[in-house]
Amino acid sequence: MSIKEGIRAKPGLQRIGLHLRNMRLVGPDTVITAPLLPLLGFFLLHGMQDVPWLTIAGLLSASLLLTATIFGLNNVADAEIDARDPLKQANGVNPVALGQLTQREAMIPILGCGLLGLGIAARISIFPWALLALTIGALYSLPPLRLKERAGLDLLAHSLVSLSALAMGMAAAQANYPLRAAVGVAWVGLLSARAETTNLIRDYESDREQGIGTTAVRLGVRAVWRLRLGLLLTAAGLLLFAGFLGVFSLVPALLVATVMLLEILALFRPGYYLPTQRLLFSLNYAAAGVVFVLLSG
Repeated sequence: MSIKEGIRAKPGLQRIGLHLRNMRLVGPDTVITAPLLPLLGFFLLHGMQDVPWLTIAGLLSASLLLTATIFGLNNVADAEIDARDPLKQANGVNPVALGQLTQREAMIPILGCGLLGLGIAARISIFPWALLALTIGALYSLPPLRLKERAGLDLLAHSLVSLSALAMGMAAAQANYPLRAAVGVAWVGLLSARAETTNLIRDYESDREQGIGTTAVRLGVRAVWRLRLGLLLTAAGLLLFAGFLGVFSLVPALLVATVMLLEILALFRPGYYLPTQRLLFSLNYAAAGVVFVLLSG
């Protein structure tokens, strides 16, 4: 089905819902936990003492707006491809591909969110990192580069967006704990690369049929599955090692590592790549991250 053949929704709240779905803030493939990364970076270095809640509100707002912008751009850029993907058509994750939103009208709130997010970031003095996250996120999806279609660079770009978001929070913390920062950067980078392997495996058939040269298409699904397992094991080992060295408290490190080990076990079960399963693990990581921050403070 072409994009123009979709059934347009009625105006009003239903249309607002389509824009929220297009920016992945609601729906079956939501990324609602992604805006929490700057908060992790902040509390990782600052702790829970004398928290500047106005700064926290600014961090969360800027991150939410920039996340909406990045994923909205991704859906607009992927509309033609997703329109030929039966799985994504069935799940309804891209309203532009379904013809429920035109590319032009989808871009209006996306650009508004991006500008507002950068404005808030400038207000709390983290503009360079916010701009970096938005720039890499745009290059990941938009032509002519479309890093998501280039083997190796798809994994790297996805990780760099997450690391830029983490750096937003660390910059706002204005605290100097280099070892904590280094472990946090390595851990988030590994988990972000593992998240991209999910996308690569899920989209493998569609990408191969359309001649898109992702890492999974170049190396094969089995190789990317092994890479995902290796990334999870490395990330869990890094966290436990840092806990034993006293970089973080050992108890919360064990808690988060347990969530990661449960995900490793889930790799061997059917249905792992379904949106509900992915959302469940995202929520588990968010909850474990909250407990980690509270017990490490």
